[in-house]
Amino acid sequence: MSRKLKTLFLILPLLWGQISAKVVELDLEKARSIALENNPSIKLAREGVRKARAQSVEARSGFMPQVNAFSSLQHSWDLQENKIPNFLKPSLAPTYTQVGGALKTIGQKFDDQELINQGQGMINSVDMMPDYLQMAFGLENVMSYGVQLQQPIFTGGSIWNGYKISKLGIDIAQSQLENSRQKILQQVTSSYYSTLFAKSAVKVSKEAVESARENLDQVQSFYDQGKASKLDLLRAKVQLANFKPNLVSAKNRLELSISQLITTLGLESETEFVFKDSLDYQRSPYLDKSLHELTQMAIQNRPELNMLETQNKIAERQLTMARGSRLPSVSLSTSYQYQGMRNDLDFNSDDFNKSFNTSVSLSIPLFNGFKKTSKVEQAKVRVNETEHQRTSTIDGIKLEVKNAYLSMKEAQEKVTTQKVTITQAEEALRLAKLMYSEGASTQLDVLNANLSLKQAKMNYQQSLLEYNVALAELKKAINQL
Repeated sequence: MSRKLKTLFLILPLLWGQISAKVVELDLEKARSIALENNPSIKLAREGVRKARAQSVEARSGFMPQVNAFSSLQHSWDLQENKIPNFLKPSLAPTYTQVGGALKTIGQKFDDQELINQGQGMINSVDMMPDYLQMAFGLENVMSYGVQLQQPIFTGGSIWNGYKISKLGIDIAQSQLENSRQKILQQVTSSYYSTLFAKSAVKVSKEAVESARENLDQVQSFYDQGKASKLDLLRAKVQLANFKPNLVSAKNRLELSISQLITTLGLESETEFVFKDSLDYQRSPYLDKSLHELTQMAIQNRPELNMLETQNKIAERQLTMARGSRLPSVSLSTSYQYQGMRNDLDFNSDDFNKSFNTSVSLSIPLFNGFKKTSKVEQAKVRVNETEHQRTSTIDGIKLEVKNAYLSMKEAQEKVTTQKVTITQAEEALRLAKLMYSEGASTQLDVLNANLSLKQAKMNYQQSLLEYNVALAELKKAINQL
């Protein structure tokens, strides 16, 4: 195989990877938009809102009549027999006795023994009749079909309060969606800035390697001319060797940051980014606000507090429902049906009879083992719990706002200081190189100046990261992301 073909086979997988990978131009606003569209947590919260709305429709159906069609076929394997008084005996006894007595009299008059026997038989048959009969009622197969309507009239407020609770459930779901939205935006912002920081760290490490390589070239030149010692040359080589692993580590951290960003955005793992901006400093107007103002904004806007207020309303509704369960309930029922009976299954229209009835039922709870009393007490506890949770949540929000605010102020001071430090470090390195080239300083001064500049640049990028992340946390704390 020729060298060209081998080179082609080596390059093709790389080219295919570049073609198959999805390249996305990304800035912070686009990252936020992608996350809100694709992140699983946001999708789950949206489904929660849909579910709450469907539950509200279900609760509203309690006001409406329930209409059901029904049909049934019942087969009796053994018809039940009932013991009933013999209703024939009292009705037939007078007749049989009179007729039998008359026949007997006629027989005696005409000396007709047969009539005498018939008359006596009829009289005796009455005495032989049983006092009770065993009878089976109905036929083996019973078929019925029809329509039934049920309408609650009064339920002690359970349907109304249940419906209002379902409407409050929508408010809670929407607050949960907003809470998830703020959390995801904060995660995306932090992950995005962390990726920009990792990208800046790679750039700083590359600049440090290039500076160390330039310094080594200069020392090598001086060494060749006899102007630098072997020790200076070794120091320059060691510094370059130390900076190279830092560059590799910075590239690895960048890859991990990009992977984390991809996961947060909910994109495919093969996605590649072209970042349209870099880590920088923009003064926030929140720096001009007091901690008290920011805290009040958080208390007014945080969805967690809205959820707790709604939960408190739900608990009060549940308390009303628990108390209303002690009241009577009234319901209306109407049915229209046809029913037929046969000993076989050969039903026809003549076998069915129509019935149409309406009933109103009243149910009055008298005693249920103190179950309803217990429910009332539980509902009271839930009302108190939501009030305690609100107090605790407010305390946590105040602490969160204060922590983010102080972190932002501290990072802002670091940004200002480190920016000046970079300028000073760059000037120190320039002077160290100049003095070394003129023999007025040692190579160690150049190495230290180079290391100081690298550290100053990294510190500046770190302060930018801390500032932007703290600002995002503050915005999330006051629900302004």
